[in-house]
Amino acid sequence: MSKELDTLKEISNKLDQLIILTKLSNREIIERYRTKIQGDKVSARILSCSDGSLSYSDMSKKISDELGVAEITVKKKIAELKEMGFLVTERRGKQVYYNQSGLFE
Repeated sequence: MSKELDTLKEISNKLDQLIILTKLSNREIIERYRTKIQGDKVSARILSCSDGSLSYSDMSKKISDELGVAEITVKKKIAELKEMGFLVTERRGKQVYYNQSGLFE
């Protein structure tokens, strides 16, 4: 078991290094997207709610109600953020939950 744990730790460290290198090499692009997203109230709110606690449906409804926009608008923004790599999904049964990918951290 210890050898497996050591291997997983090594893999985790290598992945962390890759993330850092990716962020460093794309710093300007990531910053442009961050500015664009922060200027869009729907996208910014989606990211702030993306902590894995709300299902796709619940998040869409909540943000739609809070901001007074159509749910389809929220769903389109979620899809865009996912496609850009800023959101990752987690499936629990039939429900899908979103978390930030870590690119903005």
